Amino acid sequence: MTRTLTSRTLPAAAAATLSVLALAAGPAVADGGHDVLRADLVGSMPAPASPQVAGINPGGAPWVNGPSEVRVREDGRVDVRIRGLVIPPPRGTNTNPIASVVVTLVCDGMVATSTAPFALSTAGDGRTRQWVMVPKHCEDAVALVQPDANRAVYIASGMAEDDD
Repeated sequence: MTRTLTSRTLPAAAAATLSVLALAAGPAVADGGHDVLRADLVGSMPAPASPQVAGINPGGAPWVNGPSEVRVREDGRVDVRIRGLVIPPPRGTNTNPIASVVVTLVCDGMVATSTAPFALSTAGDGRTRQWVMVPKHCEDAVALVQPDANRAVYIASGMAEDDD
């Protein structure tokens, strides 16, 4: 008796083949590649305490934050966690007046890309995971947290530690 694949067994065989391929390729795809930048974020201070970065000035008020971090991978995945980014007294009220921010990646002293805007609470908390186009070569990477409504300034930043 000759056995042929029926319409029921063909999809099952294809699904099994795809499952094996996905498991084999999974670790490479899921890894996301090496980090372009992994850093703690630090609130900015008015110039000259915080420097101009890629032509972008620090905000005009001092900003403080709790534990906050940014991670940018070669494949373009950006993970950002911001906690307690606020303007403290006497210039502020320990609240965040900015409704939404973007994170801008600076490579080699030039703006490379930015995330889409994401919300910050009045307590200064926000989180996002997005994908952006990361340049093939990104030396001296810096991440800037910028108000969505005013991209001429940054209110927090993170840069990689020197390996030296």
